[in-house]
Amino acid sequence: MFDPELFIAECQAALSTNDPQQVVLRLVRKAMTDVEGVKKALGVGEGALFQPLFRSPELTIANMCAAPGSTSPIHNHCMWGVIGVYQGQEDNNLYERNGDELNKVETRSLKAGESWAMPVNLIHAINNPKGHYNAALHIYGGDLVELPGRSLWNPESDVEEAYDIRQVLAYTEQLSQ
Repeated sequence: MFDPELFIAECQAALSTNDPQQVVLRLVRKAMTDVEGVKKALGVGEGALFQPLFRSPELTIANMCAAPGSTSPIHNHCMWGVIGVYQGQEDNNLYERNGDELNKVETRSLKAGESWAMPVNLIHAINNPKGHYNAALHIYGGDLVELPGRSLWNPESDVEEAYDIRQVLAYTEQLSQ
Protein backbone atom coordinates (compact mmCIF):
# COMPACT_ATOMS: atom_id res chain seq x y z
CA MET A 1 0.00 0.00 0.00
CA PHE A 2 1.14 3.55 -0.76
CA ASP A 3 2.90 5.15 2.21
CA PRO A 4 2.94 8.96 1.89
CA GLU A 5 5.75 9.40 4.45
CA LEU A 6 7.97 6.87 2.68
CA PHE A 7 7.16 8.44 -0.70
CA ILE A 8 8.14 11.89 0.59
CA ALA A 9 11.41 10.53 2.01
CA GLU A 10 12.22 8.78 -1.29
CA CYS A 11 11.52 11.98 -3.26
CA GLN A 12 13.76 13.95 -0.90
CA ALA A 13 16.53 11.37 -1.36
CA ALA A 14 16.12 11.68 -5.16
CA LEU A 15 17.29 15.30 -4.92
CA SER A 16 20.83 14.11 -4.21
CA THR A 17 21.01 12.06 -7.43
CA ASN A 18 22.32 13.15 -10.84
CA ASP A 19 18.81 13.20 -12.35
CA PRO A 20 16.20 13.74 -9.62
CA GLN A 21 13.32 14.11 -12.09
CA GLN A 22 13.91 10.65 -13.56
CA VAL A 23 14.21 9.10 -10.10
CA VAL A 24 10.96 10.79 -9.02
CA LEU A 25 9.28 9.66 -12.25
CA ARG A 26 10.21 6.04 -11.39
CA LEU A 27 8.80 6.53 -7.87
CA VAL A 28 5.56 7.95 -9.25
CA ARG A 29 5.24 5.15 -11.82
CA LYS A 30 5.66 2.63 -9.01
CA ALA A 31 3.00 4.42 -6.93
CA MET A 32 0.61 4.47 -9.91
CA THR A 33 0.69 0.65 -10.09
CA ASP A 34 -1.55 0.80 -6.98
CA VAL A 35 -3.98 3.66 -7.64
CA GLU A 36 -6.45 2.24 -5.10
CA GLY A 37 -3.72 2.31 -2.44
CA VAL A 38 -2.84 5.93 -3.31
CA LYS A 39 -6.54 6.84 -3.24
CA LYS A 40 -6.96 5.18 0.15
CA ALA A 41 -3.89 6.94 1.57
CA LEU A 42 -4.59 10.41 0.16
CA GLY A 43 -8.28 10.48 -0.58
CA VAL A 44 -10.13 12.38 -3.27
CA GLY A 45 -11.73 15.64 -2.20
CA GLU A 46 -15.24 16.72 -2.97
CA GLY A 47 -13.97 20.09 -4.15
CA ALA A 48 -10.92 21.57 -5.76
CA LEU A 49 -7.94 20.77 -3.58
CA PHE A 50 -4.30 21.75 -3.53
CA GLN A 51 -2.95 19.83 -0.57
CA PRO A 52 0.80 20.19 -0.08
CA LEU A 53 2.16 16.98 1.44
CA PHE A 54 5.69 18.44 1.56
CA ARG A 55 7.06 21.85 0.64
CA SER A 56 10.60 23.22 0.73
CA PRO A 57 12.68 25.49 -1.54
CA GLU A 58 13.92 22.34 -3.37
CA LEU A 59 10.80 20.18 -3.52
CA THR A 60 7.00 20.35 -3.53
CA ILE A 61 4.84 17.24 -3.29
CA ALA A 62 1.12 17.90 -3.56
CA ASN A 63 -2.13 16.01 -3.78
CA MET A 64 -4.31 17.82 -6.32
CA CYS A 65 -7.97 17.18 -6.99
CA ALA A 66 -10.13 19.01 -9.52
CA ALA A 67 -13.89 19.22 -9.92
CA PRO A 68 -15.61 18.07 -13.11
CA GLY A 69 -14.99 20.64 -15.86
CA SER A 70 -12.43 22.51 -13.78
CA THR A 71 -9.81 24.47 -15.74
CA SER A 72 -6.70 26.27 -14.49
CA PRO A 73 -5.33 29.44 -16.05
CA ILE A 74 -2.31 29.09 -18.31
CA HIS A 75 0.83 29.12 -16.19
CA ASN A 76 4.46 28.06 -16.17
CA HIS A 77 6.57 26.25 -13.60
CA CYS A 78 10.21 27.22 -14.23
CA MET A 79 11.19 23.87 -12.66
CA TRP A 80 10.89 20.19 -13.50
CA GLY A 81 7.75 18.36 -12.49
CA VAL A 82 6.18 14.91 -12.47
CA ILE A 83 2.46 14.14 -12.47
CA GLY A 84 0.87 10.81 -11.56
CA VAL A 85 -2.91 10.59 -11.97
CA TYR A 86 -4.62 8.18 -9.60
CA GLN A 87 -8.27 8.96 -10.39
CA GLY A 88 -10.05 10.21 -13.47
CA GLN A 89 -8.27 12.13 -16.19
CA GLU A 90 -6.11 15.26 -16.30
CA ASP A 91 -5.70 17.09 -19.61
CA ASN A 92 -2.64 19.32 -19.97
CA ASN A 93 -3.03 21.91 -22.73
CA LEU A 94 0.54 22.80 -23.73
CA TYR A 95 1.62 26.18 -25.07
CA GLU A 96 4.74 27.75 -26.50
CA ARG A 97 5.72 31.39 -26.77
CA ASN A 98 5.56 33.15 -30.10
CA GLY A 99 6.86 36.63 -29.29
CA ASP A 100 4.37 38.08 -26.82
CA GLU A 101 1.71 35.53 -27.69
CA LEU A 102 1.11 31.94 -26.68
CA ASN A 103 0.18 29.24 -29.17
CA LYS A 104 -1.45 25.99 -28.11
CA VAL A 105 0.66 23.15 -29.49
CA GLU A 106 -0.70 19.97 -27.94
CA THR A 107 -3.01 18.41 -25.38
CA ARG A 108 -1.51 15.69 -23.23
CA SER A 109 -4.16 13.54 -21.50
CA LEU A 110 -3.27 11.45 -18.48
CA LYS A 111 -5.64 8.79 -17.17
CA ALA A 112 -5.59 6.97 -13.84
CA GLY A 113 -2.36 5.04 -13.50
CA GLU A 114 -0.41 7.22 -15.96
CA SER A 115 2.46 9.58 -15.23
CA TRP A 116 4.41 12.27 -17.05
CA ALA A 117 7.70 14.11 -16.54
CA MET A 118 7.17 17.79 -17.35
CA PRO A 119 10.01 19.88 -18.78
CA VAL A 120 11.37 22.92 -16.93
CA ASN A 121 10.12 25.35 -19.60
CA LEU A 122 6.56 23.98 -19.65
CA ILE A 123 3.66 26.40 -20.13
CA HIS A 124 0.29 24.74 -19.68
CA ALA A 125 -3.28 24.82 -18.40
CA ILE A 126 -4.89 21.87 -16.66
CA ASN A 127 -8.44 20.66 -17.31
CA ASN A 128 -10.61 17.91 -15.86
CA PRO A 129 -12.72 16.83 -18.86
CA LYS A 130 -14.71 14.17 -17.00
CA GLY A 131 -17.95 14.28 -15.02
CA HIS A 132 -16.31 13.30 -11.72
CA TYR A 133 -13.42 14.50 -9.58
CA ASN A 134 -9.91 13.69 -10.69
CA ALA A 135 -6.88 13.33 -8.43
CA ALA A 136 -3.14 13.33 -9.02
CA LEU A 137 0.19 13.52 -7.28
CA HIS A 138 2.21 16.53 -8.47
CA ILE A 139 5.91 16.67 -7.59
CA TYR A 140 8.10 19.66 -8.45
CA GLY A 141 11.82 20.38 -8.21
CA GLY A 142 11.30 23.58 -6.23
CA ASP A 143 8.76 25.53 -4.23
CA LEU A 144 5.68 25.58 -6.46
CA VAL A 145 4.03 28.39 -4.48
CA GLU A 146 6.94 30.75 -3.83
CA LEU A 147 9.45 30.30 -6.68
CA PRO A 148 10.25 33.76 -8.10
CA GLY A 149 9.98 34.33 -11.84
CA ARG A 150 6.89 32.21 -12.48
CA SER A 151 4.02 33.53 -14.60
CA LEU A 152 0.33 33.03 -15.20
CA TRP A 153 -1.80 34.44 -17.99
CA ASN A 154 -4.95 36.42 -17.30
CA PRO A 155 -7.77 34.42 -18.94
CA GLU A 156 -9.67 37.55 -20.00
CA SER A 157 -6.82 39.60 -21.47
CA ASP A 158 -4.16 36.91 -22.16
CA VAL A 159 -1.68 39.26 -20.46
CA GLU A 160 1.22 37.61 -18.63
CA GLU A 161 1.21 38.33 -14.88
CA ALA A 162 3.46 37.44 -11.96
CA TYR A 163 2.45 34.07 -10.49
CA ASP A 164 0.32 34.27 -7.35
CA ILE A 165 -1.32 31.12 -5.99
CA ARG A 166 -4.36 33.11 -4.78
CA GLN A 167 -4.85 34.50 -8.30
CA VAL A 168 -4.46 31.02 -9.81
CA LEU A 169 -7.26 29.76 -7.55
CA ALA A 170 -9.46 32.78 -8.38
CA TYR A 171 -8.93 32.35 -12.13
CA THR A 172 -9.56 28.60 -11.84
CA GLU A 173 -12.89 29.31 -10.14
CA GLN A 174 -13.76 31.88 -12.85
CA LEU A 175 -12.81 29.52 -15.71
CA SER A 176 -14.66 26.57 -14.19
CA GLN A 177 -18.13 28.11 -13.94
